[in-house]
Amino acid sequence: MLSERLKRLPPYLFVEIDKLKASYIRSGRKVLDLGIGDPDLGAPQELVESLVSALQHREHHRYPPDRGLPELLDAICEWARDFHGVSLERNEVLVTIGSKEAIAHLPLAVADPGDTILIPDPGYPVYNSAAIFAGAECVRFRLEEYNGYWPDFALIGSDTFKKTRLIFLNYPNNPTAVMAGVDGFREALDLCKEHGVILVNDAAYSEIYYERPAVPLFVIARGAGVPYIEFFSFSKTFSITGWRVGFAIGSVEVISALAGLKANLDSGVFGAIQEATAAALRCGFRDITSRIRSIYLERRNILAGSLERSGLLFSSPPATFYFWIKTPEGIGSVDFCRFLLEEMGIVGTPGVGFGENGEGYFRLSITTDTETVREAGRQLETLPSRL
Repeated sequence: MLSERLKRLPPYLFVEIDKLKASYIRSGRKVLDLGIGDPDLGAPQELVESLVSALQHREHHRYPPDRGLPELLDAICEWARDFHGVSLERNEVLVTIGSKEAIAHLPLAVADPGDTILIPDPGYPVYNSAAIFAGAECVRFRLEEYNGYWPDFALIGSDTFKKTRLIFLNYPNNPTAVMAGVDGFREALDLCKEHGVILVNDAAYSEIYYERPAVPLFVIARGAGVPYIEFFSFSKTFSITGWRVGFAIGSVEVISALAGLKANLDSGVFGAIQEATAAALRCGFRDITSRIRSIYLERRNILAGSLERSGLLFSSPPATFYFWIKTPEGIGSVDFCRFLLEEMGIVGTPGVGFGENGEGYFRLSITTDTETVREAGRQLETLPSRL
């Protein structure tokens, strides 16, 4: 009963991990889950209180405006001005049902069957799925450690760029946790301008950083004469993955195309949720995100210390809540993650699930309670004696 498009999709990585984890739990053993990046912190009290208040407003129980509640659109514009010095217009902003659905819908809005879409390898699996659903040809470009996990555009042939409709970037990056610099984004913008390509940045982890803030694409791209769009996620920013709310900032033509598609496919985000997130953006954004980062920073330092003692090779993440770690020499990522689960009770994510170029790595997430991170770290420290 499956369509040909669905048949072309590989098994969704995180579903397979859940199956393996469930089997392990049924055996009665304790699981230290550092797999999927689903924040455990819960919604900040400020958002909960705002949501409870917003639920009393009758208008929120009707269809919300297609492009987003004006109150939230304005709050996003104020955030862009206050935190990034950019004055946006409402027509450059779109409220989305989290960032995943918007990313998946974008190629349907701006690409046609036969167009080429460039995606990173390793990279978030939804980029590939989105290209397949749009009937586009998906071409992967490698992210290599020697190049700071930034694409080497010189390796992508000019013939490929001639057929390319859009290119997906993802900074701060999942799974490698690296951030992009201003010069990198400018290089990508120049390339897209030369070839008439839409530049996309998935910035879901924009507010999960440590030593220095991440640089958003829109700050550099706006006014550069390049069609672009950047996706942001309140899911990660406010630890509200279940609320399903995010937003996009982009050039008017790209935002309008995505908005037009979404108007035909969905009915927007529940208005009370939009009102609550607008209130958090306007009153308390800095305090809320600082509190969240401080918790992840503690967990990052705990796990980094244990990984150093384990002998595994890694770099401490400057952003996101992920560690991208080399598997021991000669052991594939799937086999090593199976070893971690069976021998230590630790759930990790095989790097190959993010693309062929992720082989030889695995990812650990710190979106579980601090004591679980600490216990998993203690287990990892015993690795030299177990291999």
